[in-house]
Amino acid sequence: MVKVYTIGIGGPSCSGKTTVTRILRQILKNTAIIYQDDYYKPESQVPIDEATQLANWDCPESVDFTEFAKKIQYARTHEGTLPEGFKSNEESNVHDGSSLLSPQVADQLAHILAPFAQDPSAIFVIVDGFMLYWDDRVSQQLDCKVNITGTFETLKSRREKRQGYHTLEGYWVDPPGYFEKIVWPEYLRLNEQAATVEDVLSLSTDENSIDETALKVADKLITVL
Repeated sequence: MVKVYTIGIGGPSCSGKTTVTRILRQILKNTAIIYQDDYYKPESQVPIDEATQLANWDCPESVDFTEFAKKIQYARTHEGTLPEGFKSNEESNVHDGSSLLSPQVADQLAHILAPFAQDPSAIFVIVDGFMLYWDDRVSQQLDCKVNITGTFETLKSRREKRQGYHTLEGYWVDPPGYFEKIVWPEYLRLNEQAATVEDVLSLSTDENSIDETALKVADKLITVL
């Protein structure tokens, strides 16, 4: 009998969540990834921030949570598959990688997760996003919950090194001051909500290397799945 496990890897832009997501995919093998960023509304429906008159891509109203939750449910009930013809725009976005795993830790992870990776009946749906714990329709579908946090300085520095983001209709590049005026305030609001959700493993990207983060996530998986 097939067993489908859902793993939520949440956190702000440039926290390293997608790096962790892709590390898990490499080790667990039998996986599907659902990126929240694929469920942004069209640009014409993204709210405009009153103070800056900039598009606010970081508020909950910019995401189609109904469709996002439906896709998670679909994958859970269809053995980790997504509807035919679905294509992820997020796979086209380049991430910093936050340093690759050391060979020693890669071996450790493979050993820790071997019971899952070697189980042909186990399928993993990894859900990646910066608002995983805002809407109950999403968070309540996650068997394992992780939230990666970061300081203003670290997240701002990493984001400024990014060239931009693929969107539903084109390509987005942050205007000057966007992180300070939009991204960071929204992150603080979302992180407050995440802190109220039960059984979420919170990891600071400032206090944990990618090796340490990956190992702690693996330990969490073994505990809750």
